[in-house]
Amino acid sequence: MKENSIAIIDLGSNSIQFAIYNIENNTVHTEEVKRVKVAARLISYIDEQGNITREGIDLTLQILQDFQNIGAENGVSRMIGFATAVVRNAANQEEVLAEIQQKTAIPFSILSGYEEAYFGYLGIIQAIDLQDGITIDIGGGSTEITLFRNRQLIEYYSFPFGAVNLNEKFTKGEMVTAEQIEKLQAYLSEQLQTLPWLSAAGLPIIGIGGSAKNLSRIHKAKDKKNSLNMTIVDIDNIFKELSSISVTERSNIKGLSKKRKDIIIPAIKIISTLMEMTKSPYFSYCTQSVRDGFIYDLLEKTNNAS
Repeated sequence: MKENSIAIIDLGSNSIQFAIYNIENNTVHTEEVKRVKVAARLISYIDEQGNITREGIDLTLQILQDFQNIGAENGVSRMIGFATAVVRNAANQEEVLAEIQQKTAIPFSILSGYEEAYFGYLGIIQAIDLQDGITIDIGGGSTEITLFRNRQLIEYYSFPFGAVNLNEKFTKGEMVTAEQIEKLQAYLSEQLQTLPWLSAAGLPIIGIGGSAKNLSRIHKAKDKKNSLNMTIVDIDNIFKELSSISVTERSNIKGLSKKRKDIIIPAIKIISTLMEMTKSPYFSYCTQSVRDGFIYDLLEKTNNAS
């Protein structure tokens, strides 16, 4: 068993992820040595009463038990999990957590909207050299946006929509229509306008998560200059291409995961709407995640307590 290894489980609306980190001298200098991701799409296992169904709970437990086996094979000394919007918004969240604890003994917590936004910001700020900016993390069932200045978190908000539930509500189907896009655009504009601190901020937008990663990969495959930054024109061009073809045809788009081909449209529209509202000069993807921010925070608290 490795005393300097820890596994973090991120139980999200679209995917459940497991990452093993090696810790150096109990500091925030971490190295992710192994990562496993399962596209469970747990948000699709919500019944009419807002409960995660029995099938969804059983699927989650099976995945967590598989992760435990991977942890044991890799000599992990400690395993911690957190859940985001899908469990946070579930009517039976207490029952779900109790069953996870009973069946796996993995300590799990539910992140608040603030914690999810803060850990995303914290992960990003450790990885980039930027004084002022906006961060966005588009999940399956929530979207977290923060504003930082002088590298300090100033504002945050967690919206109860993400790529999966927006697709269910607005763009579900083999072909997206102009009417669907118009309704999605109107909804997103209305929601984002509730945050006055976003208006004309004129700052770079840094994205984390799978949707941002896929957008970046699509751009990279098309951009001969190999620029990491995307302008609103770059993003709009990608959106126009993807929205003009069927979900099946999107399988041929270089850089786009087949597991995201149905939910990429609302994800890109969130980013482009945010860019327009804030008059952002560019959007860029950061490889850090909420998991990274979570472990930085965990180790800082451990150090302060010792």
